[in-house]
Amino acid sequence: MAINNVGIIGCGTMGLGIAHVCAQAGRQVVAVKATPGSTDKAQATLDKGLARIVDRGKMDAAEKDAIMGRVTFTDNESAVADCDLVIESIIEDIATKKELFRRLEGICREDTMLTSNTSTLSVTAMMAVCNKRDRIAGLHFFNPAPVMKLVEIIHAFETSEKVIQDLNTFCKEIGKDPVIVQDTTGFIVNRLLTPYMLNAIRMLERGTGTIEGIDHAMMAGAGHPMGPFQLADYIGLDVVEAMSMNIFMDVRHEHHAPPHTLNRLVQLGYLGRKTGKGFYDYSQRPPVQNPLLSRPVV
Repeated sequence: MAINNVGIIGCGTMGLGIAHVCAQAGRQVVAVKATPGSTDKAQATLDKGLARIVDRGKMDAAEKDAIMGRVTFTDNESAVADCDLVIESIIEDIATKKELFRRLEGICREDTMLTSNTSTLSVTAMMAVCNKRDRIAGLHFFNPAPVMKLVEIIHAFETSEKVIQDLNTFCKEIGKDPVIVQDTTGFIVNRLLTPYMLNAIRMLERGTGTIEGIDHAMMAGAGHPMGPFQLADYIGLDVVEAMSMNIFMDVRHEHHAPPHTLNRLVQLGYLGRKTGKGFYDYSQRPPVQNPLLSRPVV
């Protein structure tokens, strides 16, 4: 099945990034704001992001205008009724996602593929509330979506092979590098990366090394582009905590539970780059280790 019209539910960072990718690849996009109200802010955010790319000489103004012209912004879910593919990118809450999938079944055509951009939640659990389950799958883009090549295509319990192959073709056509994954909490990347970051935090708690020392060791010794604390701050510590809890609730192994320091930073609102402070303090250039973490967080 050709995918020419894409609906995206959610106009946060990931939703707008996916809209950018699809529209740049020539698809018509309906971007649905997940909460009622004006879409002006979402439209301005996408326009501003594209303008920065133009300023860097990576895109010309005509292409920017063409991309914006392919994206229709709305707060009405019914606008995705005629889309070939719908990608939800709303809050990482399983109950909220299930309710959305129930509504989408009543809105979309029977052949519309319904997918989730969830990073750790079970796609099969979302599928379970639907009647036509074979068209439901996961389509996990990585942040920032216009830059990161990988897309994890999640083969849930009753997803048809045809849908998986159609999504695989679509991802390649929009310039992505897909990998097909069975529906396991965290899939491949986050199932491996989350305990990696958690172990780094536990090493910090034990006094094995400093934040900067552990990050430097993994970049210089393992060739990683950023260390585990830099990565956690980039993702968002609230997101890392949520991913940890989702995996922990599935496997019930303490190794996957969020460490004390991570919990305390999230409770205090230190969420990483997006709040200006996490494991690092971003008010300084270059960023320095958060001075609060020079002593135990209690």
